[in-house]
Amino acid sequence: MTKLPFESGVILVTGASGFLGEHLVRLLVADGCEVAGTSFTRSTAIAGARIVPVDLRDRAAAERLVRDVRPAAIFHCAAITDAGLCEREPESARAGILDSTANLVAAVEAFHPGIPFVAVSTDLVFDGENAPYSESAEAKPLSLYGSLKYRAESPVLGLARGIVLRAALMFGPPTTHKGGFLSWMINAVATGQPLPLFEDEVRTPVDGRDVARAMVALATTAEAHGVFHAGGPERLSRMEMGRILCRVLGTGENLLVPTRLADSNYPAPRPRDVSLDSGRLRKAVGFGPRTLEAGLRELTEQTPPRD
Repeated sequence: MTKLPFESGVILVTGASGFLGEHLVRLLVADGCEVAGTSFTRSTAIAGARIVPVDLRDRAAAERLVRDVRPAAIFHCAAITDAGLCEREPESARAGILDSTANLVAAVEAFHPGIPFVAVSTDLVFDGENAPYSESAEAKPLSLYGSLKYRAESPVLGLARGIVLRAALMFGPPTTHKGGFLSWMINAVATGQPLPLFEDEVRTPVDGRDVARAMVALATTAEAHGVFHAGGPERLSRMEMGRILCRVLGTGENLLVPTRLADSNYPAPRPRDVSLDSGRLRKAVGFGPRTLEAGLRELTEQTPPRD
């Protein structure tokens, strides 16, 4: 495969035990990069990468990590991604999202201020009332998770090579600890369980592998800076996603149960439509993510990667 155009040095991926983080580490390793990944709540092992257990909420630990690894680029994927958990445990959420990012940025400023730093944010920085959203749209997060992710963007954007990638709802092949949001849907259909899905919640689902490639492309594009959106090519409700899944699996839709946002008792507020306009990313790096159906067909034919 073609080697990625990083200067010699280690590429640091935080959150390597997470869904996007593991896909990114595997991509970098496959392309010949020397990779160090971090883990915190879950231990993990990825062939070809060095995994470093570290608590990024600890400022001194973040400084030691950046000082010792001496990264040529950083991809910051580590975060608490459960919006409901953030509502239930706000102090832990603040530390895991906002403080950890600030600590890592401070370490970069102190030791390697000119390196590419790509941080993952979310489509949930928007309130869902004016989709599709471009990067210039006003952020109005409804949930604590969305608010913390939006606030964590600011220190990253203060870096010379700071890049924020707001990713939509991600799917893709399962990783060691994560299956992506489609896994529970696939399991429900496979086991004949009812599948309640919102008819009035709309997203632009995107394959995590395509997001990983976009992150690398941005880091290796000298003029890239600022906020970019990474959503899939389709605006789909959860119910429409379920219908596509049934079509791919060759099953009927009798297990799909239409529901409305008003019926939800989820602890975090849910915006009705946070579809992303990814035109800036497409123009910058040729972003062309696969459709949900294409990704699902690959997913149902593949064996999950394992070491």
